[in-house]
Amino acid sequence: MKEIVWLKLKFMFYNMLIVTAVIGVTFFASAAVVKNRGFRETDQVLNRLADGGESLLIFDGASRVRVPHFSVVITSEGAVILQEGNYNSFPDQDFLNEVALLGMGGVEETGFLPQYNLKYLRADRPEGMFLAFADTSYGESVLESILQYGALVCGGIWLLFLGLSWCFAGWAVRPLEKAMVSQKEFVANASHELKTPLTIIAANAELLSGRLLGQTEEMDKWLTNMKQECQEMRKLVESLLTLARSDARTGKKKDWTVFEFDELLMEVLLTFEPVFYQAGRVLSYEDLPSGARVRGNREELKKLMQILLDNAVKYSAPRSDTRVSLKTLGRHGLCLWVESGGPLIPKEQRNAIFERFYRGDTSHSSGFGCGLGLSIAKEIAKEHRAGFGLSCENGKNCFYLKLKTI
Repeated sequence: MKEIVWLKLKFMFYNMLIVTAVIGVTFFASAAVVKNRGFRETDQVLNRLADGGESLLIFDGASRVRVPHFSVVITSEGAVILQEGNYNSFPDQDFLNEVALLGMGGVEETGFLPQYNLKYLRADRPEGMFLAFADTSYGESVLESILQYGALVCGGIWLLFLGLSWCFAGWAVRPLEKAMVSQKEFVANASHELKTPLTIIAANAELLSGRLLGQTEEMDKWLTNMKQECQEMRKLVESLLTLARSDARTGKKKDWTVFEFDELLMEVLLTFEPVFYQAGRVLSYEDLPSGARVRGNREELKKLMQILLDNAVKYSAPRSDTRVSLKTLGRHGLCLWVESGGPLIPKEQRNAIFERFYRGDTSHSSGFGCGLGLSIAKEIAKEHRAGFGLSCENGKNCFYLKLKTI
């Protein structure tokens, strides 16, 4: 059932939203911690060198020191002298001269040489200008590895939670799914079982009406009320059966045929012309474009049109005009408009009117209704993948149906 599927998807969406937030915060927090730690280690090495801390002059690349580093002194004569350090390879004099020149040209006492991945610290000493350099490539490589492998691990964890969320969502909504299935089966079975007694009651009412009608005014009133209520109950039962079949999704596409939509519309309009006349309303329509062929269930689309016209009779204002038009949309589209006069449907009710058993202001209604008509029409349109909705324009309630032609 589509309601259960949407409920499971919503459950998964909110669950995975929380999981994504937790994983994302953890991942970026870990990366930030590693990055800040690398910065701190680099700064500690530079400060220790500037303070004259003990360090060995080792250039073999096999040291246990995490941050490669070295320092130089630039004498007053301009000579660059290597002091101490631990670097991957022994820096030659040209390299020392170049990085010393760049370090001396920096505006601040500390800076970064991106072309060499070196961070420097400059300080004055009696023997000359002192420059300490620390290689940042190690910290960057560690951070890159963490980002790369951490992203893979987080992605795997996310996928694992996605699968678990799907399982937990199914487990969580299973009781509700069983309850909804039972409820829909009850509605379908009850509606089916009610058809027989209603048919018998209606037949008996017709027999009584034929024999007793005209004897007394009071008896005629009772017989008329009995027949009317039987008709309304039959409509309600048929509506419930239609919804039950729609929920079960049975007998749909196997009954689809190709037919001319304008002929079906004209058939329905001719049926409703006397209904509008008796209700004191006006039904008008333009010349309908002919030859527009659609593929679908002819009886269901006929039911949809009947619902729209029946609503126009019930809820339009007395002596108002209900206008039906059929227009082409591009090369493969068709739009049916049913515009009825009367009180506009409030904005807050324009979505709710398509829900089952919803009834808005019934003070302007001129007939019986149970709030199922538009919900049935919406289900029929959905089965045909057609656009269906309400648009209030020029002081009228305009229902539309958009279909694809072939």
